[in-house]
Amino acid sequence: MSTSDEKLPESVLNLLNSSRFIHLATCLDNKPHVSLMNYTFFHKGNKDVIIISTPKTTKKYSNMVSNPNVSILIHDWISVKGSDKSTSSDSSTQPRRNSLYELLANFNRNELSRVSVMLDGNARILAQDDPEYNFYKSLHLNNSKIEDNQVKNYIEKDDNALVLIDINCCKVTDTDNNVEEY
Repeated sequence: MSTSDEKLPESVLNLLNSSRFIHLATCLDNKPHVSLMNYTFFHKGNKDVIIISTPKTTKKYSNMVSNPNVSILIHDWISVKGSDKSTSSDSSTQPRRNSLYELLANFNRNELSRVSVMLDGNARILAQDDPEYNFYKSLHLNNSKIEDNQVKNYIEKDDNALVLIDINCCKVTDTDNNVEEY
């Protein structure tokens, strides 16, 4: 991690490398604000960074300009994707259900899967003339699905900010409410 010699556990690195979205919490004047964000995770050596892009007209952007302290929540939703077929009875006697129903049913059964990860960090808004700007913008573009024009617009538009979040602290909570800090 960027401020200590202790590294993030492999399970957290895997989660950060395999998910597409995080919940970003910013705060200004004791008023919290949470946003669902597409992101890119960059890990090299002891440096752990989350890259996001946002229009400069947003609440989260103005909050980060005034208060760079942020929190991020990412949850391991992997178990929601699978379904336990072993508990179902003979499928020929059951009416066929649509995938939305199956997703919701499985979600309720598996609401808590493995872990929730909360990361605290400091947001740095990179100026376009910053020597690191093109490197991090390129990483973020390459990590995003290029066919997803909405994501591409958030990254490429000149009136959007490229934000690096340096991770300072990590808390991992499992389904038994065990908490570990890194």
